[in-house]
Amino acid sequence: MSRSTTQLAAVAALSLALAGCGVGTGLAGVHDAPAQVTTTAPISPDTAQAIAARVLAKAAEAAAAKPADAQKLRTEALTGSALAVANAASRLESGAAAAPTPLTRTEPPKVLAVSRGTAWPRLILVQTATADGGAVLNLLVSPDARTPFRLSVAAPMQPGASVAALDSLNAGSPVVTTGSTLPVQPAALMTEYAASLAYPKPAAAKDIDPADPFSAAVRAHAAEQAKAFGKLASLKQVHTVEPQSTVAIALRGGGALVFGLVERTDTITLGKGGKSLTPSTDFQRLVRKKTLTKSATLRTYETVVFTVPAEGKASVVAADEVLFSAKGS
Repeated sequence: MSRSTTQLAAVAALSLALAGCGVGTGLAGVHDAPAQVTTTAPISPDTAQAIAARVLAKAAEAAAAKPADAQKLRTEALTGSALAVANAASRLESGAAAAPTPLTRTEPPKVLAVSRGTAWPRLILVQTATADGGAVLNLLVSPDARTPFRLSVAAPMQPGASVAALDSLNAGSPVVTTGSTLPVQPAALMTEYAASLAYPKPAAAKDIDPADPFSAAVRAHAAEQAKAFGKLASLKQVHTVEPQSTVAIALRGGGALVFGLVERTDTITLGKGGKSLTPSTDFQRLVRKKTLTKSATLRTYETVVFTVPAEGKASVVAADEVLFSAKGS
């Protein structure tokens, strides 16, 4: 037997001896993977505040940038529905007269919640103030250890709306997963909401407060449009949930804050008595047409944030919309 073969045999024998004698794997240099922390936030409140300030500053920089630089900056600062909405808004603004960006002094962002545990994705919920005294809910997301936080959702809060209490920043707030004890699951809530806004035949929404201003405005606008068309044209609205955009974070003591994105499709068809249709200014910017003679299709992103109480009906606390596609003939 050669010297090298003898050494290999000795190493193998030593390994077997260690295993047979019950010596811990730590002594041999092998350790179990650390258990995931599920009872505290993965970052400190100060770190969350610094991240929020950085991300929102980059988002503001992207919004104020020249078109040649804006797309790259948006991709670096935004993700998810926030990126989709910002890209849509930029297409509308490209056809409008440029206006100087006002210099305003805003309050520092206020971190409301940090997701609990060391699992991914991780969330930071932030509230910011607008120049006119309004409030905006912002959701920052980091999907994995390699990707920094980016702005995923931004929606102005409804007048008089408020966010119920969340767990402390040190404890962290649990991310809601499928099978939670909520009275309605986030995915089901979004589907129900979308169906309730259909026109002309909306479905009943048993889990949603029908009095929220945003939903009421969407329904009222559809009815006003249809009335204005009369027999000259027909209107149909379909709302489709973007399921990958639905995220929920638990409230303290039960309930959740649910973030979602809905795509609204408006289809306008001219009847036999209708000769032409003059579309909105935003529509004209997208299709470069001032008159339509057959039909028009408009697609709009609707960003919504719900409060789902432990008991009772869900209500919209923040919402926004932007037209992102239009075609017609």
